[in-house]
Amino acid sequence: MILKVLIIIGAIYFSILVFLFVFQRNILFVPSRSTPSMTETNVSEMSEVNIETKDGLTLLSWFYRGKVEKPLIIYFQGNAGNISDRDYKARFLIDNGFSVLLLGYRGYGGNKGQPSEEGLRKDGEAALEFANRENFEASNIILYGESLGTGVVVDLGTLNKFKGIVLEAPYTSIEALAKKRYWFIPVRFLLKDKFDSISKVSQLTSPTLVLHGDSDRVINMDYGKQLYDAIPQPKNFAAFPGGGHSNLFDFGAGTEIVSFINSLK
Repeated sequence: MILKVLIIIGAIYFSILVFLFVFQRNILFVPSRSTPSMTETNVSEMSEVNIETKDGLTLLSWFYRGKVEKPLIIYFQGNAGNISDRDYKARFLIDNGFSVLLLGYRGYGGNKGQPSEEGLRKDGEAALEFANRENFEASNIILYGESLGTGVVVDLGTLNKFKGIVLEAPYTSIEALAKKRYWFIPVRFLLKDKFDSISKVSQLTSPTLVLHGDSDRVINMDYGKQLYDAIPQPKNFAAFPGGGHSNLFDFGAGTEIVSFINSLK
């Protein structure tokens, strides 16, 4: 009887492992696949642009050219929704004179392809090439990552010295988050997309701003602080008492970002 119980428990456990391994990207990436509409946004002055990746995808993204003396902010969204959900952030940045590129990931917002760590890196590289064609050099580009997007930004940030980097609600690695949530499985051996920011941030050479709410229930602020501690100077940490995971602009994050960027030389 005991042996039968152990076999059943083992079979259930193995089934859970298989399920999580096969469907892990469905858990990590939660895109809205509908095409974002310019007619239903409060940043109608932005233009739809097509960004071509090296592996042959065309990414529908939104772009606005601001004041010539202001840098371009390339925005890398979190794991859910699409770029239209971030229009209020673009609105704030545009109103402060910045050029803004809301990058549409593969598999998001009607774009073809399936998201992965490698794929999002290629999307980011394509965004940088687009910026270069629009005459924005690295010294005049701000990389801005939100949640999952912070991992993409940290990865890209090791490639060059940019004018600045903004990390909103960042994490140390997806492995660290997954180990805490799925403590009962060998995450290290099953995880496909690690987004191991903590191992890369020491290579950053750009001024960096980290934003985190102390009531973030998705990514605890301790992860943001750990990542911040590993980032070289110059850097700044902005904590938001009462701030959650997706509402930091309600607590003044936009003002912090603008002040940070305007302080850069």
